[in-house]
Amino acid sequence: MVRVEVENIVLNITTSTPIVILKDRQSGAILPIVIGLFEAQAILLILEKEEFPRPLTHDLLKSVIEKMNGKLIRLEIHSLKGNTYYANLVIEIANGTQIKIDCRPSDGIALALRASAPIFAAENLMESPDVVKYYAGKDSLQTSVSDRPINQKEAEEFRKYLEQLNARDFWKKLKDETQES
Repeated sequence: MVRVEVENIVLNITTSTPIVILKDRQSGAILPIVIGLFEAQAILLILEKEEFPRPLTHDLLKSVIEKMNGKLIRLEIHSLKGNTYYANLVIEIANGTQIKIDCRPSDGIALALRASAPIFAAENLMESPDVVKYYAGKDSLQTSVSDRPINQKEAEEFRKYLEQLNARDFWKKLKDETQES
């Protein structure tokens, strides 16, 4: 396993799908993972240091773990099966025992960021920074100079887009785009 950090969240313009980019600071290798809009928003809120008066879902889970005398030790993104990444939250409970709890990487990332816990990924999942896999997992694409993580202004615009998006419009747009393909 290698320690990774959230490099950024980018938006696939064609599919309007957010992708979280995890990066190994030592080797420069990346792990792009397609995530849901709500998980992207949860991650962006932490990256932008936004605060809410009431706890959101990931804040609630962090509080529950802490109130039960547990501590999130790390997130481990360990495998890819089909087109799905698998991860475990590693939580230390009161007696010092560490337990692993299956989770989606996107939820694990949102929780790890809130708990200031490190994120690890299996080395065999990491990609060269100049190769990005499509979420279908069959083809790959060489990046060019214009393929880069979004900047702060673009991240803010994406966050505003997510805030204005309602579920009905999102699913209608997704359905329309799927039928066009």
